[in-house]
Amino acid sequence: MILIIVVAGLVYAADKKAPSSYEEKLLGSINQYRLQNGMNPLSFDKALQKFAEMHSRHMESTDTLTHEEFDERYKQCGRSLCVENVGWNYMAPEEQFQAWKNSRAHDVNMLNKRIKHAGISRIGTYVTFFACD
Repeated sequence: MILIIVVAGLVYAADKKAPSSYEEKLLGSINQYRLQNGMNPLSFDKALQKFAEMHSRHMESTDTLTHEEFDERYKQCGRSLCVENVGWNYMAPEEQFQAWKNSRAHDVNMLNKRIKHAGISRIGTYVTFFACD
């Protein structure tokens, strides 16, 4: 049995590590936004967080904001639907959330009704939100 815990709009299984502070706050903002729009919150998914982390590390190492190799991440995770938002140079998670909310394409990703699980990683100033069904 897996215990599900909800804290400040975050949902994650008790046997999985909770995201770090920046990621936790960002996912909390996204989940609060989803709840305000009549949607279910996303649960933190450690496997998806690892894909997000790999991509954030890649962006930091190349100093490039990109969705490069999204198709490979999507195929490797084995889900039928995934979305991705990337960001750069937003030091506060609330600023990153507002930037995505103000961008039509990023906003659509955060409010996608089919996604259920998410991983977020911030490496340096690069952030990746990788969410799937």
